[in-house]
Parts: sequence; structure tokens; C-alpha cells
Amino acid sequence: MVDEGTRPTGDPSGRSATGGAPYTCTFCGCLCDDVELVADAGRIVEARNACAIGRPRLIGLSTVDDAAAPPRIRGREATVDEALAEAARILAGSRAPVIVGLDRSTNETVRKAVALADRIGAAIEVGDAATAWPRIAAMQRRGAVGATLGEVKNRADVVVFWGADPVATHPRHLSRYSVDARGRFLTEGRAERRVVVIDREKTRTAERADLFLEVQPDRELDVLSVLRALVREVPLDPRRVETATGCSFASLQELAELLQGAVYGAWLMGSLAGRGPIERPEARHPAVTGLVRELNRKTKFVVVGLGGPGNAHGAEAALAWQSGFAPGVDFGAGFPESLPGETSAAGRLERGEFDRAVVIGASALDRMTDAARGRLAAVPWLFVGDPGHEGFTQASIALPAGTPGVDESGTFTRVDGVSLPIRAFQSSRARTEGAWLDALREAVENQTTAATPGMEAGS
Repeated sequence: MVDEGTRPTGDPSGRSATGGAPYTCTFCGCLCDDVELVADAGRIVEARNACAIGRPRLIGLSTVDDAAAPPRIRGREATVDEALAEAARILAGSRAPVIVGLDRSTNETVRKAVALADRIGAAIEVGDAATAWPRIAAMQRRGAVGATLGEVKNRADVVVFWGADPVATHPRHLSRYSVDARGRFLTEGRAERRVVVIDREKTRTAERADLFLEVQPDRELDVLSVLRALVREVPLDPRRVETATGCSFASLQELAELLQGAVYGAWLMGSLAGRGPIERPEARHPAVTGLVRELNRKTKFVVVGLGGPGNAHGAEAALAWQSGFAPGVDFGAGFPESLPGETSAAGRLERGEFDRAVVIGASALDRMTDAARGRLAAVPWLFVGDPGHEGFTQASIALPAGTPGVDESGTFTRVDGVSLPIRAFQSSRARTEGAWLDALREAVENQTTAATPGMEAGS
């Protein structure tokens, strides 16, 4: 929990003793933990060190929110006890429930969601299935050659951005972790690094690179294969290479030599491992891993994701810690099972293979297809999240929850596996997602006990 003495609300003037309260920004995968918030008259007036993405979202936010929206049952306001009783009745009678969302939730909340899934025999999936399943499946088959962002900052003299534009999506990545950062062994920062951008067009990040290679999305796999062959010193026909990749053979040779010449290289990319078709990341991930592993025969090279907003990687880690699997697990058999596609809760929503649903967080609803939304509307379902989101008015049972990093504290895990504290800056009477999940599990247990005459709690 956040120390009240350092929160913006801890002083009548809205300022802490040091003039700013520590805050971890969750609006991109950097999870910058050096941001300081300064409040005045009950509102955030300054966000020190925040980037162009975080600053406009933070400035002006209230530090006090005394208004707690009431729960709703099929659109009408209800008391907490009424909502929990009706939710328990719905979930206790389910034969094929699903739980989705949680990519903006704290690690502590995910653990409680897994406990609920285990209790009701649900299929639970965290984050975005379209990006998570291919990445994890590739890691299981090929392994991973990873590192923390601190290692990249301290050691990487060659940095490659593959199909990504962090200047636009992760504004402080270059200054904190990759390009401009001064590290323990790279005290001059940018002057000691070679920067490569491989993308479909010249981006803002490419403008800062030493080498830019333009690659069309549908030829990314060919480029990765050719680079791996060049690193392995396999004889290649230049004309066939140029036909397959759309790149000059000389440019690919130059890139391969630069990669092999690194003392410590870092390959940085987004969640889909490139810009190609969304249905092909399962091929791109192992292709990148294969190239990086080949490079490790000659030098040291790692591959690190850029990460997205929120806590998708932390949610996956918490689910794996609790069940042994990620990102989707089915507790329907009384024990955890994970089969790609089959145990995907999002897939079951799409196919209508469920009879109850619990949606945790607005982002899960935002990325649902129209087909999944239509099937969701046909069954009783619960929404735990922002009372200002449309899902709050559409759900059978709507439970208003605070927002992690705004009025809920906890822990998020960065894409490189480093866990960071998430500090609330707003006082709110709203329950947290985790508190609602605990209450739901308890209500379901009470409902089950009451429905079984002579059964005692805990038996």
C-alpha cells in the first residue's frame, strides 16, 4: 500500500513533504517508476518525468473521489449484498463459466481471480489471446534468450528495433533503457551504441537509427530466415534472396555483420513480433528466437519485448504461478488444464461455448469482436470495473471497481519480469477488483453450502 505521508492527498495543500509523490505510470510497457505527481486543490497539477502519453492523462485528475457508484442488477441500482447474492446465484448454477480480462489488474487481483475460477470450475484467460497464445507457445517450443531492461541499458552496444516505433508508443524507452541511456558499461550512452530499425516504413525511431532496413510485412519471415542463414555462413544465391525478401543482398550482409559484431546485442520488438498478418505471429516469434540463438553462437544477444499498457505479463505470471499454465487455463475438470485454442476463454466466447461469464476490466470488452459481444449478451454475465464504461450498463450484474494506479495500489510486472509497485494517488470509496473477487468467491461458497443441506462450511 502507498504511504499516506507521501501521497498527494496526505497534506491539506495537496503536496507531500518532498513536493511530489512517487508514481509508477501504467500507460505503456515502460512502467516508468520515477514519475512524481504534484497535487494542488485536490487535482494533479504536475507530473514530473511523465512522457507525452502519460502527462495529459494524469494532469487534471482528482486526488479525491468520494462518490462510489452503486452496483447494478440488470440495469437497476442495488445494494452490495443484493448484487453479491444475485451474482453468487448465477455463478453457482453455471456449468461452463469463463473469466476474461485482467490485463490492467494487479498481480494480487489476478491471484484472486484464479481462486474464483478454481472454485466455480471456470476457464480463465488473461490479456489478449491473439497476442499471448502465439508468444507463449513459441517460448515453450523454442525457449527464450531474455534479459532485463537494466541489462540492456548497461550492456547493449547494438540495439535492434524490429517492426516497432517506440518513439511513438514508448516515448521514454530510448532515454531510460535502450538508445540514449548511460549504463554501467556504456557510460557515453548513444555515442557507444549502434541502432538498427527494421520496419515497413521510415518511422520516428528510424530517423534516429544508424541503419534502417525497409521490409514489407509479408516478407518478414523471409528476412529472418536469410539473416539466420548469413549468420550461419550458409552460401546463398543473391538474386533469389533479393526476390524473396525485397531487400538488396548487400544490405542484408551489412546487417548480419553488424549483428555478429556486437559485444552485447538486444533485439526489441512488439507483442506480435513484427508487422505481418496477425494470424502469423506464431511463426514470427520462433523465427526471431532462432536468429537470436544463432547469434549467440558468436556473441551475446537477447530478445526483449516492448510490452503494452497495463499488466498483461504480470497477469500471465500470476496465472502460471497459481495453476502452472498461461495465458488460458480451464478448471472445469476440477484441476487446471491448458490446451492452445481449446482452453481459450476468448475462443469460447467467440463460439458460444459458455453459459456464464465474468469480465474483469474494460479493456477485455473493448477488444471483443461483435460476435463475442452478441453471445455474451445472450447469457447472464458479470462486469467488474469502471462504472463509466458501457459494460457497466450492459452487464447482468455490474460491480464498480477502482482503477489500479489511480485509486488502487498493488504490483505490476514489467515485460522483462521485474515487478514494480503501483501506487494509488486518489482516495476512493469504491471497492477494488480484488475485493469484489474475494467477496464473490465467499458468496458462491455460502450459496453452495446453503444449497446442500447438512453441509458445513469448510467440509
